[in-house]
Amino acid sequence: MEPKIRRMTNKYSAITAVTSFVTQPIPGADELIVVPIHYWYSVSLTRARGAPLLGAPWLQVSKIIWGGAAVRLFANFTLGLVPVAGLFSNAITAIALTELLGRYLDGALSSPAPPPPVTLRSIRDAVQGPRGARSSRRLWPTIRRAFRGSVPGPTPA
Repeated sequence: MEPKIRRMTNKYSAITAVTSFVTQPIPGADELIVVPIHYWYSVSLTRARGAPLLGAPWLQVSKIIWGGAAVRLFANFTLGLVPVAGLFSNAITAIALTELLGRYLDGALSSPAPPPPVTLRSIRDAVQGPRGARSSRRLWPTIRRAFRGSVPGPTPA
């Protein structure tokens, strides 16, 4: 990513994070506010790259935005019930979705090849990744081995 695009992505990530953090207590309100912000970011990024607005892969961008809103809403109903964790989880997933959108759109506009299709699994992985779901699955075998190795044997009487 160019520095100009990186700064723009960071700016919109911060905007969506703060918006999600503030509106988290109202279920679904953050998605209603963040979705237009993501579309505005997509238009701004397309203009910053110098591409025509109709040249952007809007179908794939819409899949990322609306699929991400659905994944975030589901995460909000599951983790959002925990008072403090829900606030931060909502902000982190907003940042992750903005990053995914920025990387995808920047890559699609800079490459002459057609952009790859977006799947719900790729959106889910991008949103769940920052919350540590993948790293916790990798840590359990290590934790088990550590506990198994640290259990003292029977002591002679």
